[in-house]
Amino acid sequence: MKNDDAFGAMLRRVRLAADLTLEQLAAASGLSDRAISDMERGVSRGPRVRTIELLADGLNLSPEDRAALQEAARAGRAGVQAGAAGLPMPRRMADFTGRAAELARIAGWADTARAGAPAPVIVISGEPGVGKTSLAIRAAEAWAPDARLFVDLRGLDARPVTPATVLGRLIRAADPSVKAVPRDLDEAAGLWQGLIRGRRCVLILDNASGEGQVRRVLPAAGPAVVLVTSRRTLGGLEGARWTRLDRLPETDAVALLAAIIDDPRASGDDLYRIARLCARVPLALRIAGNRLVSRPGWTTADLIARLGSEDRRLDALAAGDLRIEAAFTLSYRQLSDVGQRMFRRLALVPGPSTGPELAAALAGESLPVTEDALDELVDLSLVQQRTDGRLQLHDLLRLYAQTRLDPAESEAATERRDTWLLTRTVQAGQYFEPSGVPEGFASADEAQAWLTAEVDNWLPVLLETADDRRVVEVAESLHWFGDAWPRWPQWVDVYTASSAAAERLGDRSLQATHLGYLAWAFIIPVHDPERALEPARQAIAAADSAGDVRQGGWARYYLSWALHSLGRFAEALPVGRAGADRLRAAGDREGLPNVLIALGFLLEDTGDADGARASYQEAVEAITDPATAPPRHIAGYIEMSARNSLVDLDTAAGRWADARHQLDRTELLLAEFGGFLATRAAETYSRRALVAAHQGEHAEARAELDRVAAVLAEAGQAEPTPSAKKRIAEVNRLLTGQPSR
Repeated sequence: MKNDDAFGAMLRRVRLAADLTLEQLAAASGLSDRAISDMERGVSRGPRVRTIELLADGLNLSPEDRAALQEAARAGRAGVQAGAAGLPMPRRMADFTGRAAELARIAGWADTARAGAPAPVIVISGEPGVGKTSLAIRAAEAWAPDARLFVDLRGLDARPVTPATVLGRLIRAADPSVKAVPRDLDEAAGLWQGLIRGRRCVLILDNASGEGQVRRVLPAAGPAVVLVTSRRTLGGLEGARWTRLDRLPETDAVALLAAIIDDPRASGDDLYRIARLCARVPLALRIAGNRLVSRPGWTTADLIARLGSEDRRLDALAAGDLRIEAAFTLSYRQLSDVGQRMFRRLALVPGPSTGPELAAALAGESLPVTEDALDELVDLSLVQQRTDGRLQLHDLLRLYAQTRLDPAESEAATERRDTWLLTRTVQAGQYFEPSGVPEGFASADEAQAWLTAEVDNWLPVLLETADDRRVVEVAESLHWFGDAWPRWPQWVDVYTASSAAAERLGDRSLQATHLGYLAWAFIIPVHDPERALEPARQAIAAADSAGDVRQGGWARYYLSWALHSLGRFAEALPVGRAGADRLRAAGDREGLPNVLIALGFLLEDTGDADGARASYQEAVEAITDPATAPPRHIAGYIEMSARNSLVDLDTAAGRWADARHQLDRTELLLAEFGGFLATRAAETYSRRALVAAHQGEHAEARAELDRVAAVLAEAGQAEPTPSAKKRIAEVNRLLTGQPSR
């Protein structure tokens, strides 16, 4: 036997000479047939001494052949170790924290590696400093030390490592006996594929610049596994698996800080504060922790003070040669000119996220150019795209983008931003006005979706605008939209700003209007009618001083509503009647039916059922008479409220035919106005169930309860309103024959 043979070839030759199958040798040696197969195929090129002894005994080798086999195994071990030494792994982070889900996902993909099957290629992408390399190194620990190869591709350098250079390094690491790597890229790739074939190892290609840098290097088949890290998504790699690494969850970020600082005196609250100031970016957390540890005289409070100033935060996140700003700069330099401009100006987004239209306004570019630039930012992990499609920067990247803006650029972009946001807000709000002329949106649903999605952007711009007329214009355009979004508490901020702007303009009627809106905001969105009293009274005073009968009616409507909500019925009733008189005299089509319904509620609570019925019926007549009816989309909402209230009165009086008539009309309104909230449909169906149950029609009552459940489930609402829930309980009591409580 020649002792210069490769170990795998030598083992196969002596096994065949002994006329043994893999299974027979496995039985004779006590090793598995899979282990023997891996050795013969070169997957395991340097087995341990004890393994050689078992094989030699099983093969009944002569002393000379036994020594030759041992020598071949020693040579194989030396070659593998030399390869590992040529491309060693970087030092692992002893305080590596979290990432259990990502590690499990990578391990699951790596477990699919099989000889002859495509080699698993796993791409780890993410923002600068998020810990991609650390994750890859930790994931690679599943392999033996001599089965790991690491290549830094230097993808963010001005001249990244070429594929030919990468192949050369890998070839020499896999087989140190190779003296000259072929210059031809195809030949070098072929040689590398031959060397890696059948070997169980993990190859980390770190910091890739693009698909072309790694494509020639990827093994054609397993059992090798490849981990590629990149700030780019590398979406063009065929058959790859992708995992995007996000910033650490808050608890893991605090745990990492605690591990670095290792000081029991550091309070949990301080660590949470530091984690938030570092935006939970692992590199920033490590820098902050190192800086604190390296300065014995500092406390966590000192570090928080440094990081708390936005102007100094990036400078404070530096320790030795580690700088968070440097990590961001490497990515920023990779961008095209329009990509850099887009990135800088995204720092001017007022809220936490943006859609592409606002980004286009900031950049001063067309929407197609903007979308391409945003794709570039997402691909390079400088901007994160949420599941709803909106885009956002974390705080540290936002601060970095601000440092790249010059004052003239910032001023021009901010002016475009403010003009665009407020104009779009007015256009969207007009879809809900009684006599508005909507433009800019295809439908009310689209307008509402825009207003709610961009609220964190248009609201701060509105509140900071110095143009009082513009503030009033925007707030006025949103007035009727409040009925479609009645639970938003920041209506108080909108109408506090607009009523103050109207006062500065010296327009008492305008001031009365917006003080009334402010009173409504306290009553409905904020649920604090006590705070509504003062703006409502101020609205009355302003309207009366201006001789504005219409606004005087609206102001009294709001004051009566607030007093009613506080249970002050005796005070509320004359104020409400005075409001109705003024709105009736002014011919206000929207205000009169609203105040009549409110009066009906108030009269019910005072025990005057006949007065309440008359008020509701007058409201219905005003709504349905073409001479006094408001626009249909407003009339439908008010008519539903009035008819449902009449149903309750008829039900209480046992007037079942009248109740069913009102319910039939309400169902027609539901069919006409399908965009109403599901709660309104549930209210109607629960009333139908109650009427049917009282009349002994139990099957119909159960069917109506099923309709309630179905409409709420379709809308994703867990429970009906309290009033509907009370009716449902009464229906169930009637159906089961339980006594009333």
